[in-house]
Amino acid sequence: MFAYSSPYEGYSRTPLRVGLAVISAVVFLGEAYSVADMTRDGHYAQVPGPLHLLPNHPFSAWFIYALICAGLLFLALDRRSLFAGIWSLSWMSVLSYWQRELFGSPSRNSFFPGLMLLGWVLGLVWARIIAGKDANRPEGRVFREKLAEAGAMACIAAGYTSSALSKLFASGFDWISHHQVRWLVLVQEPLATWPWLTAYRNFVIDHPSVGWFSALMTIVVEGGGFVLLFDKRWRLFWTAMIWALHINIILLCIMPYFEPMALLAVFAIPWPRIFKRKTIEDVLVVQRPELLKNEIPDAMWIILTAIVVISWILPIGWRAG
Repeated sequence: MFAYSSPYEGYSRTPLRVGLAVISAVVFLGEAYSVADMTRDGHYAQVPGPLHLLPNHPFSAWFIYALICAGLLFLALDRRSLFAGIWSLSWMSVLSYWQRELFGSPSRNSFFPGLMLLGWVLGLVWARIIAGKDANRPEGRVFREKLAEAGAMACIAAGYTSSALSKLFASGFDWISHHQVRWLVLVQEPLATWPWLTAYRNFVIDHPSVGWFSALMTIVVEGGGFVLLFDKRWRLFWTAMIWALHINIILLCIMPYFEPMALLAVFAIPWPRIFKRKTIEDVLVVQRPELLKNEIPDAMWIILTAIVVISWILPIGWRAG
């Protein structure tokens, strides 16, 4: 019941690879536009370019974005995927660093695509460690992408779990109170003047028990992010829980997190079964039966634990989430 499994087991993971690349490209298009726009503003004129090497000019932002897209294209096409992933992550980091220098805080929108891409790369490294050079051969695609998917899921699970932990570390269980959510709703402008939305917001504000329950469920759903690593049915169920959480946050607090919602929809919904795709064989495992050894769960828990610990020790973005 709690063993790791994937809705893509026995099917091609090309939709995962392409979906991750496309969503990352779209998200960082917004990041590049934001940085380029800020460089035109005289208020930011004195801020140096990324790593103090490139000029503080819109062209620099679009140049970096082009380098990111080049890596993502190679990743989507499964051409030198490990190098392409590292390449894209490196330039994503440069663009994110520049955005932080300009705006004063890191972009949360670009966090989850970068996080899952990091997990995908870790999975490719992991496959290379286990299977050696065979993992990079065409026959090794199914095997290496199985581990890449597991790495991506481990990282997004760690992101949600550590978000809950950061709240508890910062405020303890006092965060779970009726004040927290009601205050967030009060300080945000309504998303729209729809009567039903106004009534819903007022209902949350006027009923402390509802605010308390919303805060509790935020911790439960985020803290239970590791459930994404369980059986594929659990992955789908917890994705639905996360979607419900984000939709509620959008309605009440206007904090859109469409990026993880889109990524989880790609990785959790059994699209191959829905579209009745043909099953495929893991050629590398057939050639090397010893690779059938159950390596995935232990390695995923190690990755998950390491990311959660590092996320707390180093102020790398989600600590303030």
